[in-house]
Amino acid sequence: MRFLITVFCLTCSLSSMAADEIEWDDLVPQDYDPSEIYSALFDEIYGEQQAPDGIADGDARGEKLMDAIDKAWREAPLKPSLDNTEVRLPGYGVPLDGDEEYVREFLLVPYFGACIHTPPPPRNQIVLVKMEGRGVPLDLALDAMWLEGTLTVSSQDTEYGTAGYVLEGKSAEPFTGYLR
Repeated sequence: MRFLITVFCLTCSLSSMAADEIEWDDLVPQDYDPSEIYSALFDEIYGEQQAPDGIADGDARGEKLMDAIDKAWREAPLKPSLDNTEVRLPGYGVPLDGDEEYVREFLLVPYFGACIHTPPPPRNQIVLVKMEGRGVPLDLALDAMWLEGTLTVSSQDTEYGTAGYVLEGKSAEPFTGYLR
């Protein structure tokens, strides 16, 4: 009987240590809507009469709009309740530091090419990953993957955008779909 109780307790404690599988929307406060912010900035700069697709290249107001959006995205709200949580999150890597075989530090973003466009996504949609050990194989870092580790709420500026979260990565594997 003691053996069964011990196995039961061990099983319960291991499941409580498992990482929570989260989605990108889980990183965003419920009352935050970037499309509303974009619309308000657009209306402020262009007025309510102008349609976004009617903007000509080289329009000085376009540069002003891009600067305003970039500032708003760098200040996007974060979720303090996620600080120091064990998570499992899918995404795409944007390498920052590594060698020809492994990437040790990279940005994790919700869609391919997110940080090569201007402006990058809001900071609550960029996670700075710092992998333990050798890191992630380069070919995996450039594809869709699952990352698991400890997530902290910490705004970090990088060359490709501002990350609102840092993940101390423990493991990475190819993305094969959600477990939920």
